[in-house]
Amino acid sequence: MNIVILGAGDIGSYLASILSKEEHNVTIIDNNAQALAKLAAESDVATLYGDVSRWKILDDLMETQPDLFIAMTGKDETNLTACSIAKNLGYPFTISRVKEMGFLSRSRLDFSRLFYVDHFIAAEVLAAHDVLKSIINPEDLAIENFAHGSIQMRTIIVPDTWKKHDIPLSELELPEELIISLIRRTIPEEKIQDDENKEKIIFPHGDDFIIPGDEITVIGETKMMYQLHEIFKTPHKTVQSVVIIGGTEVALHLGKILERLNIKVKIIEKKETRCHELAELLPECTIIHHDAADIHFLIDEQVQDAGVFIAASNEDKTNVFLSLLAKEIGCKKIVSLISDVSLAPVLREQDILFTVSERVNISNRILSILMEKTVISIASLCDNQAKVIEVKVSPHSPLVGIQLSDLSARLPKDLLIAAIENKGRVMIGKGSRIISPHDTIIVITSPENLHRLHEFF
Repeated sequence: MNIVILGAGDIGSYLASILSKEEHNVTIIDNNAQALAKLAAESDVATLYGDVSRWKILDDLMETQPDLFIAMTGKDETNLTACSIAKNLGYPFTISRVKEMGFLSRSRLDFSRLFYVDHFIAAEVLAAHDVLKSIINPEDLAIENFAHGSIQMRTIIVPDTWKKHDIPLSELELPEELIISLIRRTIPEEKIQDDENKEKIIFPHGDDFIIPGDEITVIGETKMMYQLHEIFKTPHKTVQSVVIIGGTEVALHLGKILERLNIKVKIIEKKETRCHELAELLPECTIIHHDAADIHFLIDEQVQDAGVFIAASNEDKTNVFLSLLAKEIGCKKIVSLISDVSLAPVLREQDILFTVSERVNISNRILSILMEKTVISIASLCDNQAKVIEVKVSPHSPLVGIQLSDLSARLPKDLLIAAIENKGRVMIGKGSRIISPHDTIIVITSPENLHRLHEFF
């Protein structure tokens, strides 16, 4: 595939390198000659010096018959404008990185159509949610985020205290923003037939029941998922305080989420100007201007007493070093952001949690898109007995315009539409919902249906 990338910064260069290794033909544009030279020396990537505001650069590249244009600069406005120019010049497919959640949230304006963007990627938001699922509710068996973090999936075990085992799902009166999307049930040995499996995977409908001991997967609006443990009365450990090292965009988004959860947040950043920015954007957080590599400072700030220590700088080596430093002073729980997974064994050996950085989140998301343009992401459940798939609906889908309640006859019994995102508005897959062109939908299905997704969506 012929791919053009705008922006040879940290994320754009990393993405170009990954795509090149996947044997795509990559051309990257930037007005930073030094960054281009460094990338060209390290990767098999064509570089082009220039400013995308001079649209002729993109026009000249049409001779290479590009299949995809990816805007990866650090400025949302530049990325959106570039995608608009590219699509109007004839580039068939565009992807834009955005930092401002306003471009993704509910609005009278459909920014994807306004700026001709086929896919938005909010990498910092994805990374922040990945960190969050490492520190909040560790009892959950699985947590995944979809639709730029606005939809979340959690898998929990229903406790023995569950008293509503005789009430069908249609009468459970769960919040509208939640849906039970999968049930994994262990069959008691005395009830197992000769050739029957010891467990049963249920793609639930209204007449199914939840019983104690079931492993259930719930999908819903992220803001409602924090009430899940209260609804099912499952064990719940609450983090009271978090220390974040590095005032990065990931730290900013994570701080906003933790503020809403009433968790005390302390961010340590060594650049004074960034500290002032964070103080304005995160009024409930404590922002400290200092170099976190100072072990005496960390001890004086009682960092070791925080519920979670998060190393969230833009440098892998810095994050690993700071995580080991936190381990040395006695921090209870440590999470490190890394791009280079070869560092994982070092962290595991020290019992330090890790999650991938925004660079890896972006490359993983784009590789998923390239594998199948309608499929945005895929996650596995129940030892690969079920798949959770984020799909973009084609205007030609035969399901467009039909209520979900009327689709049961057209879809397999083991395929469930769990959620719909329409122009930034999230809707859980209840019977009255209607699928529209360009919607992003969350589907739970058995793996056998994967090859048929193009028929439906």
